[in-house]
Amino acid sequence: MDEFKTLVWILLAIGAFVYRMIKKVQENSARESRERPAGGVVPGLPTASFQELLQQMQARNAPMPAAPAPPNSTLAPLAPAERTLGGRLMPREIARPTFSKERVAVRQASLEAPATARSRAFTPSVVVRRASDQPRAYTESLLESDKQGSVGRSAAPLNETVRQMLQQPDGVRAAFVLSEIFQRKY
Repeated sequence: MDEFKTLVWILLAIGAFVYRMIKKVQENSARESRERPAGGVVPGLPTASFQELLQQMQARNAPMPAAPAPPNSTLAPLAPAERTLGGRLMPREIARPTFSKERVAVRQASLEAPATARSRAFTPSVVVRRASDQPRAYTESLLESDKQGSVGRSAAPLNETVRQMLQQPDGVRAAFVLSEIFQRKY
């Protein structure tokens, strides 16, 4: 029973919609028939030539000449500056000066260091040495070992030197530290 009621409501809504659409079409056709000229006669083509039509269009587009004021005018003629009914001057809009964020006059800055007035007599002189003239760590250690008179020990085979170093606790400690320095894991 509920389905039947729902179906009836849907059919009534569709019927109302169709009825409104038919009424709207009838009103539009009645309005259009009132707007059309009576008798259904279509106006004919103009008999004027192209030149006459062109002159008519130019006359319509031409600016209207100013109509002269009637001689019995009670209003006072306008002064060069227009005035309101109260006698005050009409407000005029004055254009604001343009504002630009662009800098027109940019000061040229020099990238050179400013000159200072110093005497060269009081400036400390810097001794410039080449890198090749600098002492090296390995050459100094070799020179010191040569001065101590260990010429015979440097001539000894390498295995003998290592064996002697590992027999003393200080040598073992130095070897361990050197191995950690030269063979880093991280």
